[in-house]
This record gives sequence, structure tokens and C-alpha cells, in this order.
Amino acid sequence: MSTCWSEISTDLLYLILSKVSIPDLFRCAAVCSHWSAVVDMVSRRRGDQRPQIPWLVPEYHLLINGRHNDQNTYNFFSLSEGRVYDIPSRAPGILIVGSSHGWLITTNEVSVQLLNPITGVQIDLPSIPTDRNLEAIRAVLSCDPSRCGDYSVGFVFYCRSMEKELLFLASAADDKWKMIPGNQYHYDDIAFHNGKLYAVSRFEEDDEVIVVAFDLITLDSTPTGTPVVALPFSIWDFTFDMHFVCTYFGDLLIARATITNELVDYNKKLEVWKVDTEKGAMVAMNNLGKHALFLSTCSSFCLDTSSLPDLKSNSIYLSNEWGNNLVYSLEDESFTSLSLPSLSSPKLERPPLVWFTPSFAC
Repeated sequence: MSTCWSEISTDLLYLILSKVSIPDLFRCAAVCSHWSAVVDMVSRRRGDQRPQIPWLVPEYHLLINGRHNDQNTYNFFSLSEGRVYDIPSRAPGILIVGSSHGWLITTNEVSVQLLNPITGVQIDLPSIPTDRNLEAIRAVLSCDPSRCGDYSVGFVFYCRSMEKELLFLASAADDKWKMIPGNQYHYDDIAFHNGKLYAVSRFEEDDEVIVVAFDLITLDSTPTGTPVVALPFSIWDFTFDMHFVCTYFGDLLIARATITNELVDYNKKLEVWKVDTEKGAMVAMNNLGKHALFLSTCSSFCLDTSSLPDLKSNSIYLSNEWGNNLVYSLEDESFTSLSLPSLSSPKLERPPLVWFTPSFAC
């Protein structure tokens, strides 16, 4: 006895739809009222959904497809579909400074927001302090606000008058940013891990790169950083290093991209270490197994690729600040370029892009 697709049982349809991508869920919701109701169930039970393949979005959205962006619209490139989605937003931010747990962290000159472009939900954060001449650089979210009300946001600002970067923190109930003192002058990246805020930092004295841990429990009393481990110096001459920090299923990872000015060999090397935060040691990782890292100037995270055959496991997807978008294989240490459409104007032929994981978080 044949069965019409619109008459498929709710349980079976739920099982099927929990395995599809978010764009496909929107398409399925348009089939009929039954399918639309099941899609709504899937969106509310996010723990049953398969991991989503990340998208790329330009840090700036002043321009879209080479034209002035009058609609406050974000350009998103779907890695799995190879197509661009134009998603409107009510958020006033024109600069993306972070991407965590399905949320974008956006700013304009003063305001800061958490934004989920899929659901349109926006959460206002404390305004940028105006008494320090600060410029927003990058930010990270500790957890999904729709799942945990006690979230925190770590923020790196550049202070023009001091010519150094400053680290700030705000929790869900805060109405202003709290500065975390330190003698570092630059923060390559920051990440929350096991109740602490970790930073890859450079010191003013000798330009040494170290991992520093800030205990969030003691921030109200003595907000000081504890050095965890120093990174080995790069062996390449005439290069620039970019460092990233992210969590890896209970562990803390540090990645370093070594960049050279040579046009033929622009990216020299990508290295990954696992940090033992208790012993203050680092172990080189030459194999990520079924996992992949996604690294950009404003977002760093790890994904299990077991249920995502469109992604390359044991690889690093890198989008750097010079507009290079590459996949690095740890197996054979090779780079492959990602083929992307134009996401900005011809004047910004290779704009900096941010990795974003679409989510129904609200």
C-alpha cells in the first residue's frame, strides 16, 4: 500500500528531518502543514539535530554583491551547497567581531549585540566604553544564551591612546564591561574552557607568545591572568604567525598559521598543539581523526565530521585576514583553495571572512 509523503508518520518524519540542513528544513516546512509542524518540533529540540556545516560571512556588511547594502543584509556562503544566502537583519551592527554557538557578535561605533541571523533573535550587550577611545577587535561567547542563562562574553578592544589591546568581560546580568588588567599588548585569540577564559597573548617585553588563563570565579576580586604555557618560536624567517585557540571535546587546542609575504607560497605551515592546562605542557597533534578545525580571525571551533561527509576530516579550514580561504590536510600537509563567489565589492576582492554555524538558537 503506497503512502503519500504528506501522510508519513510524525516519528519517522522527525527522524528524517533531524538529519537535514537548516536551509533544507525551511524548504521542508513549505511542503504542508504536517511537515511544517514537524520542522517546528525539530527546531525546538536542537539536541536531536545533526551538526550543521559552517557558513562563511564577511566581517563587514556595508556592501553586498558589490553594491551598497541598504537593506542591512548579511551575505552567507553555504559551504555544503556552494551558494550564497542573503539574510536581512534588524541588528544595527556593521562589523562582526565574533561567532560562537550559532550566534554572531556584532558592533557599530558604540552598540554591541548577539545576533542569530537564522531566527532573527537579538540580545543587546553593554555598550562599548566611550572614555577609552576603543576599537572592537574580536569577541567570544561562553555558551548558547538560549540554553544557559548564565553566559559570558569575552571581548578584545584596541585602545588607540595606549596603542595596545585590552581584554574585557561581561556576563548576562552586567550593564557594563569589566576590564581585565594585564601587561600583554596583543591577544591573538580568546576562548572559554572549563570555567576559565584562555587567551593567546604577546607580552610587551620580549614578544613571547604564551597561553594565559583567567579564572572567572575570582574576576570580581583579583582579576589576574595565570600563565599556562609558552609557545615554541617559529622556525621560519621573515614570516608572520597567527594563533588560534579552541576547545576540542574536553581539551584545549592551540593552532598556529605561519604566513609569509611570498606570493607563490603565502601559507607556510599550520601546526596544532593540545594544551595540558594542569601540567603547563603542550603536545603536538598530527592527526585530528574524524574532526576538523575551522579557524578565522573572529571564530575558532572544532567539528566532528562523522555525520558530515561533505567535510574533509583531519583537516583545518582556514580563513585569514588577508582573504585567503584554504583547507589544510594534516595527513599530507597540503593546502587546497576554497572556491568562493564574490561576497563583497570589487574594491574588497578578498574580504576577511568569519566562520558561522547556523542554528535555531533563540
